[in-house]
Amino acid sequence: MSADTVPDADWGTVTGWGRTAPTAALLVRPRTYEEAAVAVRDCGVRGGIARGLGRAYGDAAQNAGGAVLDMTALDRVHAVDVAGGTVLCDAGVSLHRLMEVLLPLGWFVPVTPGTRYVTVGGAIGADIHGKNHHVSGSFTRHVLSLELLTADGRVRTVTPGTPLFDATAGGMGLTGVILTATLRLQPVETALMSVDTERAGDLDDLMARLTATDHRYRYSVAWIDLLARGRATGRAVLTRGD
Repeated sequence: MSADTVPDADWGTVTGWGRTAPTAALLVRPRTYEEAAVAVRDCGVRGGIARGLGRAYGDAAQNAGGAVLDMTALDRVHAVDVAGGTVLCDAGVSLHRLMEVLLPLGWFVPVTPGTRYVTVGGAIGADIHGKNHHVSGSFTRHVLSLELLTADGRVRTVTPGTPLFDATAGGMGLTGVILTATLRLQPVETALMSVDTERAGDLDDLMARLTATDHRYRYSVAWIDLLARGRATGRAVLTRGD
């Protein structure tokens, strides 16, 4: 594929969030599903990979010498079922944008990582987890269906419990380009959280606290001091909330 094949494409350098191991690729920015299909069809022997907001720590969504599809222009929220608690959106929609739309309606994204600036497609491709993993599991547990553009140019509706869904959930974009997704949401009463913070004197103390009371909280995270030694090894600040 050349830069003339689709309206918005040019050669450039991409990296992961860590800014290491840069690679050169043809950066394609489809603005419609049809343009995405053209890019996939014409991407050549090096193939193509979808890319969201580039927050992966490593070299995900890089394709040296091939095509990288920047999906962030496909960022529409198509429908919110306020009564049923679901949303249909493009894969290029960020979790930040979903929060802006959903919180005033009494709903929240079911799983959020350490940053809200990831796309829905990236969240599915990496099957991200959040601080509520012990309660809610990973992101794709809440995906009801998705539309996947595969290498043969077909758009397939993929649902949980099928081999293609299982391969796409956490598949790092290798099964195709996710175009849309329908997500199950989490009901909330407010955008604020009630948070408890405590200190654990060592690793045994931390694990005992998590084992005894983590079931009381939806969100839980511990910051561990890796420089501490002796009796303070594994000391941590434990923050949990709802």
